[in-house]
Amino acid sequence: MERTPSLARELVDLSLILTKTIKAEFRADAGPGVPTLTQFRMLHFVRGGGGRVGRLAAEFGISQPAASLMVEAMVREGLLKRVPHPADRRQIELRLTAKAAARIDAIRARAFAKIDARLGRLPASGRRELAGRIQEVSRLLASDGGAA
Repeated sequence: MERTPSLARELVDLSLILTKTIKAEFRADAGPGVPTLTQFRMLHFVRGGGGRVGRLAAEFGISQPAASLMVEAMVREGLLKRVPHPADRRQIELRLTAKAAARIDAIRARAFAKIDARLGRLPASGRRELAGRIQEVSRLLASDGGAA
């Protein structure tokens, strides 16, 4: 009896393959001032509006002191800067530096190019269908806030 593959398992397995591809781009760009994969994810989160240490800690499931240490390292490396909160001077917001934004964009562009090259082997109709399905799955999974 043939079993239908679990879509959840297939998606998780795919996410691991995609993560491996992105990690390879980090290794290719390794050197001083290049963010680690964890830093990259944090920088991406900050870019998306998660610009406080407490939000980073909550998002990444780490303590606030651990998040503060990671932020401090990224500030020293010139990837993040601290700015006063516009409405509450007691709060500090995190912002990407131009250097961090450029690094994130370059790493993403290289990873996208590698993935696009591989997916280019699919017929155009298959790529269009896949893109539509991915958007549909993304909407379904995002609709509950990512809760499992």
